[in-house]
Amino acid sequence: MSRSRARTLGAFFVLTAAVAAVVFARVNASGEATASALVPEPEPGASADGARTDSAVPAKPRRQIVPDVEVVVNIPSGRLELVQGDSVVQSYPVSVGSARYPTPTGDFLLATVIWNPWWTPPPGSAWARNRERTPPGPGNPMGRVKLHMDELIYIHGTNSEGRLGAPASHGCIRMSNADVVDLAKRLTRIADPSVEDARLDRLAAPGKNERHTVMTRSIRMRVTYDVARLRGDRLHVYPDVYGKAGSYGAHVRRELARGGVDTAQVPAVAMQRLRASGSARGGASFALADVPYLQPLPPAEPRETGPRVLGTAVASDAPPQAPADTIVIPAAAPEPAPPADSIVITDDQP
Repeated sequence: MSRSRARTLGAFFVLTAAVAAVVFARVNASGEATASALVPEPEPGASADGARTDSAVPAKPRRQIVPDVEVVVNIPSGRLELVQGDSVVQSYPVSVGSARYPTPTGDFLLATVIWNPWWTPPPGSAWARNRERTPPGPGNPMGRVKLHMDELIYIHGTNSEGRLGAPASHGCIRMSNADVVDLAKRLTRIADPSVEDARLDRLAAPGKNERHTVMTRSIRMRVTYDVARLRGDRLHVYPDVYGKAGSYGAHVRRELARGGVDTAQVPAVAMQRLRASGSARGGASFALADVPYLQPLPPAEPRETGPRVLGTAVASDAPPQAPADTIVIPAAAPEPAPPADSIVITDDQP
């Protein structure tokens, strides 16, 4: 072998060894390559301009999970809570799936965050037939951020916030855009406290390019279906939005018993009041000490919109049909002064 050829081969081996050293330096002791929390990861089918040709594939759960932190959604309550230890750090109104497209209950892991996402119609979904893919922007059904719960189930923003608090989605959990951005930032900071605010602000800024990141640690998520829940010394009751609770009273009594209330001493009218109050959007809350003394709800006051019928309030825009023996008083007509010996009848008497 010539001396020049030997020098060439020697240089090649030195270069190969240097490259190998760099590669092995980036591998941790368990044999897995290390990754930055906020280094955007390429998505299948993504083009250079950020356009996507198919739905994002969620990141596989990380081995490390943040302890003592979880995201909790109780479907009947219409709220998402960020819980740290025994404290609710933040609570947000959400829209869960409708009864036709219910949100699944269970345990999940949140790791993938997609900022300014594209929306791709779910394959095989009749409700999305003939819908077009939508780029990031004000008209995007995914809003500003989406977080993967499962392959096709997300927490995401929405461009229609009027139904928040009610079951209205096709299975996903919708939040206002401001809230979902706040949640994504909070979770990313919890997963990696070293993340800089400036970096998060750049990721969360509105734009036309989708940004796909994976948190260094996963966050637990729990989706439940509880029509009654005890928290401290208060009982919270919620509507049975999917009609799957079974015996509503049994759920209420179980939570009351957990709070030390003798359910045998709770009268039927109190149980009826609890159920009626829980049927409203967002439910209702009661102090445990007050539960045995609850009385039925007062009748709802009708709104007065038409001419007054003596002794009644009309809750309709249509002219009322007065009974034959009543006196109709036109709203604009002046009332004459009654004779001195007459009895005055007014609208406000029982």
